[in-house]
Amino acid sequence: MNAWNRVLWLLAAIAAVVGLTVPLTGTHVTVPVLLLSVPFALIHGVRRYGWRTLLFFLIVTLVVSNFFENLSVATGFPFGEYHYTGSPQLIHVPLEIGPIYFGLGYICWQVANTLLDEADSRLSGSSGSLAGRVEVVALPMVAAALMTMFDLGVDSIAATVKEVWIWEEGGGVFGVPYTNYLGWWFVTYLYFQIFALYLMKRQPASGSVSVQTEGRGVLAQNVLFYAALGLSSIPYFIGASEGMVKDGAGVSWNGDALTETLMTINLFTTVFAAFLAAVKLARNDLALRR
Repeated sequence: MNAWNRVLWLLAAIAAVVGLTVPLTGTHVTVPVLLLSVPFALIHGVRRYGWRTLLFFLIVTLVVSNFFENLSVATGFPFGEYHYTGSPQLIHVPLEIGPIYFGLGYICWQVANTLLDEADSRLSGSSGSLAGRVEVVALPMVAAALMTMFDLGVDSIAATVKEVWIWEEGGGVFGVPYTNYLGWWFVTYLYFQIFALYLMKRQPASGSVSVQTEGRGVLAQNVLFYAALGLSSIPYFIGASEGMVKDGAGVSWNGDALTETLMTINLFTTVFAAFLAAVKLARNDLALRR
């Protein structure tokens, strides 16, 4: 195991330890753990794709996410009507939001990649295979679904409880409108699809697969990181005592019911997806696919 691989395991382990212990004190640690995903994604992404390809992914995620976040703050499309409370901001969006889209997006991309048996190495369109044409769309769709699963399990805490952003008219999901989740899937699918098409273009141009596949361990790091994000809702449910909270529209919600519901959502979305990916790695489906 080389030094960079040790660093990746260390970052994933820190995310898991922090996510499973600190919330027992009633402290919500999702944002710090998400910020930890940024250096993780930078190191992992350079090793897997090279710095030029990862730079493309970074730029696409930052541009697409910031554009649609600001568009929604101004017009309500595609997420809904809301505003951020934190600063400093890039136009209307706090500076840390873009890197979080990148770090979390990369991890979700790799978990989806695990579920689809390293589809990123088979996106070449040169052979005209049906598998390649399906996977170039399926991989972004699954990655975007994993992003939305995460958001579904955390957004009401961030908005309604912590007021990191405020939904102007509230919403049915503990103060969050359903349009937020449709918007999350759409925006993340968009930048994942752009990246998939970029990879597809690069693979036949080089004459060989432009992805460094290094076995199950490098994918397991992403699965552990993603699982930690979902599992953190369990100790938070145990340690937090929210009482009654109000959303942006002034509607009151039971904070304890909120944390219990979001924990349940996480168990059967984020955590289950991570478990399924872990099973595939344990079965060594990647080797069977090759």
